[in-house]
Amino acid sequence: MRGKHLGHWGRATAAALGVGLAAGVAAAQPARSAPAGTPPAATPPAATPPAETPLAETPLAESLTGMARAEHGAGAALFDDGDYAGALARYERAYELSRDHRLLWKVALCQKNLRRYAAMIATLRRMEAEAGAALSARDRQDVADLIKAAGSFVSLLDVTASEPGAAVFVDDEPVGTTPLAAPVPIDIGERRIRVSKPGFVDLVRQVKVVGGDSVALAARLDRAVHRGRLAIAAGQDDLIAIDGKVVGKGRWEGSVQSGTHALRVTAPGMTPHEAQILVRDDERRRIDVSLERAAPRGGASKWLWIGGGAAIFAGALVAGSLLFEPGTPAEQGSLGTVPLGFGGRR
Repeated sequence: MRGKHLGHWGRATAAALGVGLAAGVAAAQPARSAPAGTPPAATPPAATPPAETPLAETPLAESLTGMARAEHGAGAALFDDGDYAGALARYERAYELSRDHRLLWKVALCQKNLRRYAAMIATLRRMEAEAGAALSARDRQDVADLIKAAGSFVSLLDVTASEPGAAVFVDDEPVGTTPLAAPVPIDIGERRIRVSKPGFVDLVRQVKVVGGDSVALAARLDRAVHRGRLAIAAGQDDLIAIDGKVVGKGRWEGSVQSGTHALRVTAPGMTPHEAQILVRDDERRRIDVSLERAAPRGGASKWLWIGGGAAIFAGALVAGSLLFEPGTPAEQGSLGTVPLGFGGRR
């Protein structure tokens, strides 16, 4: 019994997928010459055209509404123009908006034309799982046949990792997390496989994938070490401290964690040197320190006191001579309306 939700359109799409894959498989197979005297093979009968869509079934383009319908229309126009990548993006958006599993047939057709056979297989399996009872036995057989035909263009990737929870990427596209529930189909050709987990060094492999084969990868992940090296060169008797801990005298070099570290270099009679040093992963930094002699303690204040005292004393002498010398203009001054007098005279 024909699937109610796919009908004529589903048959046509499946046929388009199947014909393209069958042609690719035939081209990939080496030609075999028939033994002498073998009669020519009979021409297979033409396929019976599918029946028309049942009247009760609403065509996909008419059942969609709003933005989903607009995205579907844009996808169809791009597909007819040969822009399969653009059509794929529009069809996927229409599916996100409507969740009509019939759109996944068109998504799979775009992926086939883009030679993304592994993605096409994943799309067909997704459609099979999400459609459920909406797919008839014939629909499911079509899906199984297409997946089988696409098998000549993919291989199965099986990754075992030393760490669970590591993300697996193929050409920077996520395909699963370790441990993988099942081997992952990947397309033929040169593929970049990356296994990544926070706190560990990524494992990256470039592999050549042939169709109908399997690829096994054992990924041993090493913990990431975020460290660098720091070298300090100071005076012969200078003490070197890193993050408050004395580590050497004169010269020191060692491994430190990546990040910012407090450097302090000291010596008797010298001004301490303090600085914040940034060390990046796998970086080697050299810091040269030359301390300056510190000013004598109390010397400046002593001379300031002596100099200041002398200035005060000299000022007092000058003021005294002005105050008590007879006949100076100060004797004749006044403050407001109060007469001033000095030396006991009025």
